Amino acid sequence: MADAMKGSGGTYTRSRSEAPRISKELMTHSPPEIPDLQTPDRILATAEEMFAEQGYWGVSLRSITRASGANIAAIHYHFGSKQELLERIFEKRCGPMNKNRLRLLAECHEGPGRPPLLEQILEAYLRPSFIWPSDPDGARRFLRLRAVLSHEHETLAADLISRHFNEVSRTFVNAVMVVLPDCSEEEIFWRFQFLLAAQYYTLSNPGRIVILSNGKCDPEDAEASLRHMVPFCAAVFRAPVPSAEGLAFAPLAVASLAKVG
Repeated sequence: MADAMKGSGGTYTRSRSEAPRISKELMTHSPPEIPDLQTPDRILATAEEMFAEQGYWGVSLRSITRASGANIAAIHYHFGSKQELLERIFEKRCGPMNKNRLRLLAECHEGPGRPPLLEQILEAYLRPSFIWPSDPDGARRFLRLRAVLSHEHETLAADLISRHFNEVSRTFVNAVMVVLPDCSEEEIFWRFQFLLAAQYYTLSNPGRIVILSNGKCDPEDAEASLRHMVPFCAAVFRAPVPSAEGLAFAPLAVASLAKVG
């Protein structure tokens, strides 16, 4: 049975009537396929995969216990609630990612044989979201989870993403502003938004480019994705400042063409 939402702050709890009992089925459930993990890590890994594939609302604590080979008491002991479980997944994924981003940013510098500084900054931001050496499938799974969560509960997703990414994202925006002093702060924020969109879609929907290219492009190759995305995003940031005359179908442009015609 799905969890109930309580209050306006986005806290999710089960009512007493919904509290599951440990059934005979749960007690005799076959061991999971990841027995090397400790119980909390196994529960987190299982919940992340299930949330990504079935949605946050589509997964109950009972189904997570069955799939992870744990029991409901273990989930309540380690996490307390389904929302806390989701929070811990974000902490587990975002903490190392952001730490790696800042580490790579600190290593960016101009020098012989190195790419331009803008490209280095963009790679420092993008690389940790594409390549997780200890969990090759984790990046796409976590992005799918974020996409599903944004669709199901925009407020909860926005809160989690803001808390875990805003500070680091603003650090990178500031770094780009230093490298591109002639570009306004507003314009850099717009272009950073487009960078996020390219990153997000590439990771969450890799099958699209396979279909369009008839298999010529392989989005599973993270290094290839980065080789193409970094110069693409750098060109976006270096593009001329836009003007109304750059759009052929904006209302003013259409009205002007009508007068000429």
